[in-house]
Amino acid sequence: MYVSAKVDKEKCIGCKLCIFACPEPNVFEFVKADKKVEVNASRCKGCGLCVTVCPKDALSIGI
Repeated sequence: MYVSAKVDKEKCIGCKLCIFACPEPNVFEFVKADKKVEVNASRCKGCGLCVTVCPKDALSIGI
């Protein structure tokens, strides 16, 4: 079992940088209704690239 990315919806601005930085397919999904991203935890490998590129510190890695 991998640790996975978590999104703080309060901080997320919907810039989608995490989607472009992620090396795994279909980990992040942009939700148009609230203009935020969601994480598919079962696909995330916990590499942390998304955390590094997020300009608002809206992402973290954890169980």
